[in-house]
Formats: sequence, C-alpha cells, structure tokens
Amino acid sequence: MSVSIEELCETAGEILRTTRYMTLGTASAAGVPMVTPLAHAWDDQDAFYWISGSDAVHSLNIEHNPAVSLVVFDSNPTDGGGQGLYAHGRAEMLHGDALTEGCEVYYSRRYPDPAARAKRYQPPARFRDPAPNRLYRARIESYSVLDPNGHPVHGDEVSHRVTIPFRTGRLSGAA
Repeated sequence: MSVSIEELCETAGEILRTTRYMTLGTASAAGVPMVTPLAHAWDDQDAFYWISGSDAVHSLNIEHNPAVSLVVFDSNPTDGGGQGLYAHGRAEMLHGDALTEGCEVYYSRRYPDPAARAKRYQPPARFRDPAPNRLYRARIESYSVLDPNGHPVHGDEVSHRVTIPFRTGRLSGAA
C-alpha cells in the first residue's frame, strides 16, 4: 500500500506532538561530529529551541559552524515500526528580543499546563552572562522521514528517506 506525501506530513506532525526530546547533530570547525539528546520546543515558523550550557561541545560547535541536523523519533517503537522526523538548518544562541521570544515559545510549548509552566519557567536573564546556560534556536530548512514505501531500487531491504513539505505551522493551523 502506497503512503502519500500528505500522510507522511501527518506522521511527522504526530511525531513532533508526542516526542519531547530530539537528537541534535553538530560539527566542529574541523568537521568533528557531535550528537546530543535534548529537550526541545518548536514554534509555528519551523524553529526549534533548546537550552544548553554555553560551554557544551555542541554549543561551541554552533559558534564555529551553525549548520545543524536534528531528528525527533520514538525511541521505543515496535520492531520495524520506527519513524522519525529528520531536519537540517542553522542554529544560533539567542540574545535580546529573540531571547525573550524564545523563552516564551520554549516554556509555553514544553509546559502547556500553566501551573507546571509557572514552576519551570526561567526568565531571559537566566540565559545571559554570567549564567552557564543559554537558549538556542535552529531555523529548519528542510524535513524528511523514512519512506514506508521502501527504497526505490532495493525495496524494504534498505531504509530510504524522502523529503517532505512539512511545516510546523500546520500543527496549529498557521501553515
């Protein structure tokens, strides 16, 4: 049975709605890779947010090489049932108004319950010097998922990703 691009976009949205962690991929200026699992949030304009120490390897990598990749996936799928939302884009540490906006997005998305958000919320000042943590944002340029239709040549023997026209705004009706 063939799965449509629209169905793949719906799957991508479901993955994003139900998975609270992502794996971020960065590379140093010399090209040394690093992957890191992180709590994340997203906005309706294809930006993902996370909090990290400014001295973490992946944070230092972003300073020198802002190109990033990420994957949001269910780490406990049934055998053969795994699916992830893959993305790549460019990341940055947030400052000024972007930091204020980023805090609002991060905490409202991570903690939709107002009581939980009130307990967990950290103001922008907690992400400025001399504090050790920073808020980061990756603006996503493209998304892909595993193609359940199989590889065009090798069928189910080889995993195959397909680029999809997914946008995070579709989750709130903004796209």
